Amino acid sequence: MQDDIGTLLRSFLNNVLRRQTQRRIRDFGGYEIGKRRKLDVIDAIAGDAADFLCTYLDIKANGRPATREGVAFAIAQALRNVSDELAYRLTSRQDEAWSVVCESVAVFLEGGMEFDRKPYDGSLTARSDYNGWKSWETIVNGERPKGKWRHAWKEKPGDDFIGFDGDACMGRIFRIDLTGFDERWYWLVAADGSPRLGWPAAGYEASARSAACRVERIYFALVAGEGRVVIG
Repeated sequence: MQDDIGTLLRSFLNNVLRRQTQRRIRDFGGYEIGKRRKLDVIDAIAGDAADFLCTYLDIKANGRPATREGVAFAIAQALRNVSDELAYRLTSRQDEAWSVVCESVAVFLEGGMEFDRKPYDGSLTARSDYNGWKSWETIVNGERPKGKWRHAWKEKPGDDFIGFDGDACMGRIFRIDLTGFDERWYWLVAADGSPRLGWPAAGYEASARSAACRVERIYFALVAGEGRVVIG
């Protein structure tokens, strides 16, 4: 079980850290090794990661529920330990460099916190008011993605896709093949620093189609400047 949780933690970190905007990654890594790094961006990156982890994992510190602020602080501390050389390698999106960073953050978090999966409540099969969405916001059976979706890693085709609206990245969907998570497709909306207008940045759906449609709904709403309206 702990091995599964460790794998899940690392998968979450990999996705939430790598989906940061190129501007944030460049500020974190610098323009040369150790040059022009803007370390104040670390708090924003850590905050995004903490939001995602706290949404899908039960996290405890010293036997008590960890706060979102506490998780963000720990992630920020781990990121500040990343060397100048390694940070700069992230700017060119090197897979090996990202793996090292995600592993170092995970090990740092595991040193002071305990992680577990939040219990599955059966909500994915509910007809309405499920998964954090109201009945009028659910993805209907006939709805299909409008953008272009392709494998995130050409060399490793699998259950991991990135969606594009022309040249603009809309977001990412992926499935984690672990017991109890087979029917969950996680989604992430691409972040560019713009106001969220009440829309969540991440979540999960019961299928790849639904997850892709969810990303597109939020993406196009943000492009149009439309905020989320929730009544009741």
